[in-house]
Amino acid sequence: MKEYLVLTGYAQAVYRKCELCKKVKDVSYRLDIKHAESPVMLTGSLDLCKVCAANFGEIIKKGA
Repeated sequence: MKEYLVLTGYAQAVYRKCELCKKVKDVSYRLDIKHAESPVMLTGSLDLCKVCAANFGEIIKKGA
């Protein structure tokens, strides 16, 4: 699962809406969702706050 869901941190946080919890706060991470047939291709991405990124990171670890 790690090759399909890649969590990367921004160099500097941006103040905007987290796409998971829908709260406006500092967004520090981006979750890239790769294509299932070819992990090189990007299907989409989500901007996440620190709390949501930590929760999603746990999901990614357990799925691997």
